[in-house]
Amino acid sequence: MDNLSDDLLRDIWSRVPYKMAFRCKSISKRFFALISTPEFKSRSIYHHHTLFQHMKNDDEHEKEWYLNFVSKRKLLISFLPNIHHLSNPQNQLSLSFLGRKFDPKLDDVIRKKSVLYSRIVGCSNGLLLCKKTARGRVYHVCNPITKDWVQLPLPPPPLTGHNQHDRLREGFVCEPYYHIQGNANRVTFNRHRFRVVRFPLFDGTLSEFLSGITKSQFEIVVFSSETGEWSRKIVSCPKGFTQATVLVPAVAHGGKLYFVGKMGLLVYDPFNNDEECNTIDYPIQSPRYFPFTGHVGVSCGNIRIAHVSRTFTSPVVESVSVWELEQDSTSWSLLHVTSLPRQDLRDCIRAELQTGREGEILDMGVTVQAFHPYHGDVVFFQRAHCIFYGNIMTNQFETLGYGIRGFQTLQIISLDLPWWPTPVPSIT
Repeated sequence: MDNLSDDLLRDIWSRVPYKMAFRCKSISKRFFALISTPEFKSRSIYHHHTLFQHMKNDDEHEKEWYLNFVSKRKLLISFLPNIHHLSNPQNQLSLSFLGRKFDPKLDDVIRKKSVLYSRIVGCSNGLLLCKKTARGRVYHVCNPITKDWVQLPLPPPPLTGHNQHDRLREGFVCEPYYHIQGNANRVTFNRHRFRVVRFPLFDGTLSEFLSGITKSQFEIVVFSSETGEWSRKIVSCPKGFTQATVLVPAVAHGGKLYFVGKMGLLVYDPFNNDEECNTIDYPIQSPRYFPFTGHVGVSCGNIRIAHVSRTFTSPVVESVSVWELEQDSTSWSLLHVTSLPRQDLRDCIRAELQTGREGEILDMGVTVQAFHPYHGDVVFFQRAHCIFYGNIMTNQFETLGYGIRGFQTLQIISLDLPWWPTPVPSIT
């Protein structure tokens, strides 16, 4: 290789997965210098982006994913594993580099309180927002590929009422590290930023809390990566927002956060308009049940929601409906309505995944757990311990594996990785 030019070597190394390219830095000083240049990063990103565009026309790409059990309670679904060099079990992602609380062995221990387990509370542009305990205030922003991470300063202490135990909704959004200019065959790099949002539960009586409290103005707490500080924001919502009792992390898309409410989604832009938000009503007849039976995610570059409905006949019939948010960001387009396959509950339960606690609830029906980020017809489901996927256009379903269920539910994160690892922005 000593006879090859630098330009030719860059072109060769840019065609291998970046994890493999990183390892090749140690071969020689010359390789280290070549692979460390911005030009190499640009070539690698554009090559894999172009390769992906060709793969999209191949029907087999719908099965291009890898189930990565970070622990017994956390499952990452990584897509295009061959491009990202994740299909080999030796390259399985882990969060143990964040410290003892994220050791997968601790997640296997049956604890009296589920709030003691560590959690993933946000995912955006290849970075994860992780929390040492479900109701704690210690946050880490990390890249699971490069294992770079930063611990955030502690946010302001919780308020009173329903918030005194840190019961809140959280959101994490990070700007893209690069932008691909397709017509010019160019890649430009950005000074990317991130925001962490803590959205406390509204104060009220227990009865008001259960029925849903609506407010048109409320306080949230936002962390900015540029300032390295938390700040309180008074946010106005002209149509009013009704909080749901189910606490699920917000979905990040297009620089905005989408929070699940009782009657609709709350849309918040922490970068450009951090003192105002708007709401989008759910397109279903009984929206108050959506937080329990629905799912919000991103597929094919758009916000989508899915809702599982059930008949109360014998046998029970379940069907899933999928909607996509229109470009006007106010209305929904119905994409799919598909009956789900009947499953014998005994085939969906694994004895080794049961906690053995009295009153353990395993069967809560089928729930949608994730969308495929590139293939709009593919959806991931769970019933009891059984994790399965389905192409809801062709009505083909297949079991993928098994994970815990019940009140200590399995976290399933759809990890749509960029073509080059997003660096963790400095907060100092």
